[in-house]
Amino acid sequence: MLLRKIRHLNIIVIVMLLLQVTVYPVSTLGSEKASITAEQAVKIVKDNFTIPEKYSQLFTGYNEYNKRATYSLNWNSAEPPGGSFHAEVDATNGDILNVGQWQQPTQPSIKLPLLSASDAEKKATALITKLAQKHLAEMQLVKNDQQVLSLNNAQPFTYNYRWIRVVNDIPFPNNGVNISVSGQDGQIINYNYNWTEDLTFPKASAVISPEQARQVFNETPMLELQYYLTPIMDPQASEKQRVLLVYQLANDFQGGAIDALSGKPVTIDPQGISYSASASASASTSTVPAKTSSAPAEESASGKDSQDNSQQISQTEAVNIVKKIIKIPSNLVLQGCSLNPDWQNPSEQIWNLQWNTDPFKTSGQQFLSARVNAQTGDFVGFNQSSEVNPTANSKPISRKDAQKIAEDFLKLIQSKRFPLVKLRSDNFGGKMPANIQMFNYVRLENGIPVSNNGMNIVIDTVAKKVSNYDLNWSNSEFPSSSGVLPLDKVTERFLQIRPLTLNYTLLYLPNDQLEVRLVYQPNTDNSQYMPSMLDAKTGDLMDVFGKSQPQWSGSHTFTDIQGNYAEKEISIIGLTGAFGEYGQSFHPDEKITTSTLLRAMLTAEGNNRNRVLNDEDVAKMAKERGWLKEDVKLESELSRADLCKIMIRYLGMEPAAKAQGIYAVPFKDANTLQPDSLGYVALAWGLGILKVDGDTLQPTQTVTRADAAYALVHAYAVDRPTNPYMR
Repeated sequence: MLLRKIRHLNIIVIVMLLLQVTVYPVSTLGSEKASITAEQAVKIVKDNFTIPEKYSQLFTGYNEYNKRATYSLNWNSAEPPGGSFHAEVDATNGDILNVGQWQQPTQPSIKLPLLSASDAEKKATALITKLAQKHLAEMQLVKNDQQVLSLNNAQPFTYNYRWIRVVNDIPFPNNGVNISVSGQDGQIINYNYNWTEDLTFPKASAVISPEQARQVFNETPMLELQYYLTPIMDPQASEKQRVLLVYQLANDFQGGAIDALSGKPVTIDPQGISYSASASASASTSTVPAKTSSAPAEESASGKDSQDNSQQISQTEAVNIVKKIIKIPSNLVLQGCSLNPDWQNPSEQIWNLQWNTDPFKTSGQQFLSARVNAQTGDFVGFNQSSEVNPTANSKPISRKDAQKIAEDFLKLIQSKRFPLVKLRSDNFGGKMPANIQMFNYVRLENGIPVSNNGMNIVIDTVAKKVSNYDLNWSNSEFPSSSGVLPLDKVTERFLQIRPLTLNYTLLYLPNDQLEVRLVYQPNTDNSQYMPSMLDAKTGDLMDVFGKSQPQWSGSHTFTDIQGNYAEKEISIIGLTGAFGEYGQSFHPDEKITTSTLLRAMLTAEGNNRNRVLNDEDVAKMAKERGWLKEDVKLESELSRADLCKIMIRYLGMEPAAKAQGIYAVPFKDANTLQPDSLGYVALAWGLGILKVDGDTLQPTQTVTRADAAYALVHAYAVDRPTNPYMR
């Protein structure tokens, strides 16, 4: 799902470059649609938000898009550390639509929240009451209980709150308010207000039953068997991309939506007409333009290993390959080139070539960029600026004729691969410009779609030519589909986790109109952590990295800590997902074992929430990090002195703790401390990590779970460089 969104985002960005969005300089801000001035918009923002004085540079713009006029206000810092404050204000009624601020951290360090979740909620509620009072009665707060604090981020933890619009007691998640509050100082980090006026909501008087909706879901079917390619986070590493068989929601039905009135799956073709790729299933007799002596494209398509770098084509050869396929306008000059790893096939490299107009010879800027595989000579993508602006007199060709141009082009340059793809109808939503038609051809292996693999192409229907083309094709091997679970069993499992729920949803029609539908959809619980796919052979939930659904993905709001001396610290450590052995109960007075503490520390790192750590894993990882050096039984109870050792080692301060003759502690029983423990205890007590009441230490006393949470949070709060194991 993540990769599919990235692919769609790339296409949308290209289209946005071609859309006519009006942006005016400050001196000419405003139009007949604007009811307030830019100065008034600035005042509205300043009346409701505190803008740091150091953000002294103000840049203001005016935009008209989707029938809405807005002012864009950007305050930036002129001096380090950098930072910015952005706001968007409706130019007709003065509503603040968006606010966001960011500040460059002064030094890498862990930022613990100082604000409690309840206090953060109060701040968010006060803001929405002030800015969206007129719609407050029409919204309900949806709490995200799965916000997780990762102790590997120098940015402050933010509490996120969402109010969604409710109509006829039915949720309408497309509208509402999102607010993010800094846990460090209570500042509003993000504010987003989205409300669509003049909508018609169908009445819920004759809806089909949930059982009927479930039957439609089963019969459609809504889930699709796919090959899923796990993301490669570092193309420079030797990480091998995994190919998994998964079941995901099909791309054609608005996220599994079923019209609650008609009982039919919700489909929409934003391009207006949908055509099947009738000719795409047959092999083409066209040939690929002549290449150099490098490996042919069909070798890459077969999944064979790429050649070594000594056989890479040169920049000149890459340029010649581009020129044999597309015409480079005479006014464009090659101004940039680079050789970079292919993100999908890291063992191969891609030539990125950029042509631009000379800014001193022309008033309008034009560009053309192209990409060529340096091993195979494959022409893998290009995009260019539009030469023709659509006008009232423009006569664009039909989608059917645009599809023929697209397929003729793909058959020419990808004759071996084109028979392996099929045209997929993507729900982009909204009205496309008259001079644009977009086509997405998905790759099939063993008759199964491959996620984020295929060919994307955009046709300029006025210029009657290809304006954008992109090939994504992994060289990975694809496992057999034998042994996959039957669709009915997977569907049953999926709907157990995400049952169908009734809500309103907003459709963006091809005629630039909006339509509200009453639908049944798989429950999202308005959470980003809801599973998006299931392992096709086991039925297990999977995350975007192809791992089983995280065991510790959610934070914990403990219900048995009120009044405890470490209530605040326990609440904070609960945000990391640690100490989840008892669900939402913490058991603060229970004696803690060495294993429980170390497992909590590993979970709090944020790198181990997708696995259940056994004692062997815990011991191995704790020793690798230098937290545990003694041969101790992990199931043994933990003493105060040993807690101090682990905390000081975590901080990387053990060399200082081993110094002799420089430490003293003001406890009556200090003489009971082992000599090799004094430095650790002194540092832990001095840094506020160890909680001691009275004048006795009792170093052998067993630590409680509350004591451990207190020590962990105060150790994390020590200002220091980020732990290298937590990157």
